[in-house]
This record gives sequence, C-alpha cells and structure tokens, in this order.
Amino acid sequence: MNPSIPSMKTRIGVGASALLAAGAMAVAGVGAASASPSPTATASAAATGQAKTAKVAGGLQAFLGINADSPQAVGDRAAKAAEALVNHPQLFAKLPAALQADVTTLKDAPAADRVKDAYKIKTTALSGGYGPEVQKRAEALEKTVTGFAGLRQELRTAFSSGNPGAGLQKVADQLIAHPKLFAKLPANLQADLTTLKNAAPADLDAQANKIKDTALNGGYGAKVQKMAEALQKKAATPST
Repeated sequence: MNPSIPSMKTRIGVGASALLAAGAMAVAGVGAASASPSPTATASAAATGQAKTAKVAGGLQAFLGINADSPQAVGDRAAKAAEALVNHPQLFAKLPAALQADVTTLKDAPAADRVKDAYKIKTTALSGGYGPEVQKRAEALEKTVTGFAGLRQELRTAFSSGNPGAGLQKVADQLIAHPKLFAKLPANLQADLTTLKNAAPADLDAQANKIKDTALNGGYGAKVQKMAEALQKKAATPST
C-alpha cells in the first residue's frame, strides 16, 4: 500500500482515518498511463500512475474542507499538510507548478496567513486554476469531504440523542453505499450496521444503542472504541 501522510487525515467518527483515506483513493480515479507495448508493463505503469494520482488527491484533500473563516487550528493543520507534501519530493513533483508554488507559500506562511493561503489553494483548485485534472479531482474529493462532514455530524447527533436510531441508520446507509470504505470496518461492525440499515422503524433505537454500547465497550476493537469515546465527549460539548 502507498505510504500515507498522517497529518492529512481528517477525523470523521467511526472508522475515521481509514474511511477518509480510502475515500481519497476511491475518488482519485485512474492515473495517466505511460505508453508501453507490453501489457504487463502497461498494467504496472497504470497502477503506479493510479497510486501517484491517489496520493496527489490525498494531498489536495487537506485543503478542501477549509473555509475563509475557518479557525486558526485548521490553518495550522493545513500548513502541516503542505509541509508534508513538500517533504515528499516524488509526490510534490507531480503537482502543477502553480500548485507547488502555493503549497510552498502555505508551508512557509506566518500563522495569521495560513487559513487565507489554504483557502486560496482550495478555491484555485476548484475553479480550474491548477488545470482541469486537478479541478476534476478536487471536485470529486470535495463531494467526499462534504459527505463525510455530514456523516460526522450525524454520528455526533446520534451519540448525544436518546433516540439515535434514525441518525445512525443514515450513517449506516451512507457507509454501505461505499463498499470500499465499508470493507475497512471490523466485520462485526459491518454486520451490525447492515442489521441497522434494514431494521424496522420500531427497532431502530434498540439496534443503534447496541452499536453505540458495543463501540464504547471495545466490542469492535480498540480503534473504534477510542473514536467512539472521542465522539461521545464531543457530543457532550455544545459546540464545535
């Protein structure tokens, strides 16, 4: 598997890191193939191109959730992501020259300018300023980022609600609709989410509460437990 850049991962609740990383891979599309007469060589080159494109898409992902009025912490994370990109020369070299320049500017930006510089990268990518390939991938990734932001909100609402059934059922629907992402979850969580997705309205809350309790008690593994605990804490805090 390709090495991933930890600072670029966005926490989105249950299965967070794995899901979003997989999302970046899924929407990245195929990379540019190289011309070679040998089928084996062509397949190998295409696979390499795809992996590189996916990494570039993963790098873009760090900037696509940013708004002009995002908090300073978001700008700081984006600057770290920019630094991580610059520190991967093979990946960085795949970016268009204008994007390389803007990522370098963000990496070196004073704290007060980080949100503004990161937001500029987002808007330039989405408007085609780095070329049609980057624009296409940025648009696809933004859809994924937006979708998972909604998922995170649904999860937090479900964790703070006495009637979590409908909210968690929406989460289950969304996850099951992305088979590659769904496959990243523990098998028993997949089974319980499938049961929840197909549950009758009268059974929704009971099944959702079972999933919450199992997650918090470590029944889906330590990683999911940690994320569920963080979600519960966030749910208990009025804002963020």
